[in-house]
Amino acid sequence: QTTAPTENVQESGEKEGTGDTDQKSETGEEANAGLSGKTLRVGTMPVTLGVPVQYAYDQGYFEDAGLDVEIVLFATGAPVNEAMAAGEIDVAVSGMASVYALATGMYTYIGDGSITLDGEAIYARPDSDIAKAEGVLPGTKGSADTVKGKSILGPLATTAHFMAIKYVESLGLTANDFTMMSMEYAQAYQAFVMGDGDLLATKPPYTSQLEDEGYVRVCSIADAMGSAMVNANYAQSSLMTERREDLKVFLDCYYRACEELNNDKEMRKEYSMKWYADNGIEFSDADMEDEMETKIYPTFETLDSEEYPFGLTMVSIGEFFTEQGMIEKDDLPNIEASMDDSLVKELKEEHGV
Repeated sequence: QTTAPTENVQESGEKEGTGDTDQKSETGEEANAGLSGKTLRVGTMPVTLGVPVQYAYDQGYFEDAGLDVEIVLFATGAPVNEAMAAGEIDVAVSGMASVYALATGMYTYIGDGSITLDGEAIYARPDSDIAKAEGVLPGTKGSADTVKGKSILGPLATTAHFMAIKYVESLGLTANDFTMMSMEYAQAYQAFVMGDGDLLATKPPYTSQLEDEGYVRVCSIADAMGSAMVNANYAQSSLMTERREDLKVFLDCYYRACEELNNDKEMRKEYSMKWYADNGIEFSDADMEDEMETKIYPTFETLDSEEYPFGLTMVSIGEFFTEQGMIEKDDLPNIEASMDDSLVKELKEEHGV
C-alpha cells in the first residue's frame, strides 16, 4: 500500500459491488500475456478528470484485462506530483499541476485526459468596484485600476492559478500586480463568502453556488485561455520500457470508460454524483448538468487529432509558466520531450481509428 496522503485507496481485487477477490475472467487470463503481473498504482482526484479511472475500475475493465490496479486519491494535483516524485504511484491522471512534474524530465506523458471547455471562473462580490467595471476581453469585468493590488483566493499550480494570471494579464497587469492567496477550493470558497480576499478563482460546484448567491463572474477559463484545456495522463518513464503493456492496457480501459461516460449522460450523472458524494463533494443536479456541458472526455476519435493535438495544453501552459518565471527556462524543453504518443497511436490503430 502506498503511504501517500490519500482520501481513498482501492485495489482491483476489491472493486465495489463484487465479493470476487480472487478469480479473473477468461478474458483477463488471456490478456495477461505481456503484462508484468505487478500492481499499477494510479494517482488521481475525485473530480471530473478522475471519473473514468474509477468507473473503469468499478466496471471491472482493468481486472478483466488482467491488470491489477490500485487507485490512490488526492485532493489536488500538487500532492499527486509529490507522490510521483517519491515513487509512491506509477501513473498520474491529473490536471494543470502536471506541467511542473513534466518539466523535471522524470516522466512520460502517455495520453490526454479530460477536456475542460468552460466552467471554471473568477468571482467578485456584487458591491466590488471590480464587478462594476467592464473588462478588456468580451464578457469579462474589471480594469487595471480596480484589480491592481488585489488578492485572489485559490490553490497554487492549478487551473485557478493559471486563470488568475491570464485574467490580470488581459488587463495589462502582471503576476506581480496581485496576490494569489493559496487555499484549496473548499477552503477558499468558505473564506471568500466570509469576507476574505477580493476575488475567488474556483470550479464547480462552487461556481453555481456563487452565482445562486449573487456573486459576479468576472472571467471564465474559456475567456482566459481562448481554447479548451486538456488534462494529463503521465507515467514514471521507466514503465515505458519495463511495463509498457501495463500502460497500454490501462489507457485502453481508461478510454473505453471515457467513451461510455460521454455517450450515456444519465449514467455519467448518476455515477459521478455518487462518487463525488462518497468522497465528501456534494453536487446538485444543476451542478452536474453544468459539469457535463463544460467538461467532456477524450475518445480514440478525438485523441491526437487536429482539434486536440497530443499534449498541446501542457506544452502551451509550460511556455506560459516559463514566461512567468514559474518554470525554469532550462526545464521547458523537458515538457515537449516527455510527450510519447506511441501507445495512443497503437490503440487507435487497433480500434480502427
